[in-house]
Amino acid sequence: MSGSKTDRRPLYTFKDYLIDRLPHLAAAMLAVLLVLTFVRLMLWSHGLPFSWADGAYVALLTAFVLFAWIVLGWLRRRSFARELSEAWRQADRGAGAAPLSIGSPSTREQRAFVALLTRMYAVHQNELSALRRQQEFHRHFTARWVHQMKTPVSVIELLMQRHPGPDDAAGARDTERSVLEETDRLRHGLDMMLHTSRLDKFELDAAFRAVRLGELVRAVLSEFKRPFIRRSIFPSLEGDAEVETDAKWVSFILSQLVSNAIKYAKKEKGPQRLAVLIERLPDGAVRLSVRDEGIGIAPEDLPRLFEPFFTGGNGRLTGESTGMGLYLAKQASARLGIDLNVDSEPGAGTTASLLFSPSGIHRLADPHSDGDAPT
Repeated sequence: MSGSKTDRRPLYTFKDYLIDRLPHLAAAMLAVLLVLTFVRLMLWSHGLPFSWADGAYVALLTAFVLFAWIVLGWLRRRSFARELSEAWRQADRGAGAAPLSIGSPSTREQRAFVALLTRMYAVHQNELSALRRQQEFHRHFTARWVHQMKTPVSVIELLMQRHPGPDDAAGARDTERSVLEETDRLRHGLDMMLHTSRLDKFELDAAFRAVRLGELVRAVLSEFKRPFIRRSIFPSLEGDAEVETDAKWVSFILSQLVSNAIKYAKKEKGPQRLAVLIERLPDGAVRLSVRDEGIGIAPEDLPRLFEPFFTGGNGRLTGESTGMGLYLAKQASARLGIDLNVDSEPGAGTTASLLFSPSGIHRLADPHSDGDAPT
């Protein structure tokens, strides 16, 4: 029904009400006819008269009662019909809360109808709010991601402008090394963006199988060879275990943890260690710990560590943080049934641990909240 047609006539009129009750009227008339026939036969069998005038009188009384029933019924429903038409007009003008303006239900059927409309409106509002939050999240993340990607692009451009000539072999090697480091940052940022887009359809992307954690950790550490050398960080791996999980997503989680360890390493000259420990616990669970010797995390920042876009004091110091790494790692680990925890002491380093419990993959869920935010 178009808006113009809705404005010309009410949504529900007395004619509509009367048409709805035609089956009732027909049933009532048939019932009266059958009763009159039965009474006439009974009286005839006892030899008593029953004139047509008597039948007409009974039919007239019945018609009066039916007429009164019709009129009173419409009077009860008139306010509801008027509010229904007005709500329809408001909805036609774009007022989403129009169903809430219907406040005069007079029958149980109408009350159930209004309750259903109210419930549907609440569900719609919740879904709309969730969609708006998700859109705002992606808008905010995209803005930060694009800003972060501009830095390595600008650095590469400057390096190429200052690229040494063929006689300066050492300078060429330094330039090449710097360009490769910036491309690593670009690749890491693109990988984060790709996994963020896949997180909404995680169940379609995950593939669970037996994974050797030792091999997976070595592959992740090899991707950060250049940053390790530049920051004088010496990684080590101890232990090994096999778990049932998704190798690609666990690699992504480990990449975020290792990237944070490099990003927040101490600026002073001198070697630092990055220790990865894999151990099997007595209850059959496996714990993977990543321990660095970086600047650590302030105690007041720890409760908000897994919230989106939270960078904390360290993020403001480095200027490189998007506040998304640990958030995405927490979201992915929760969907994999892995417990991710971070402990830290300012100036002494940070330990991030992944706990693979035997029943972990049986509790896959969409984590809506449990505190989530990156640094």
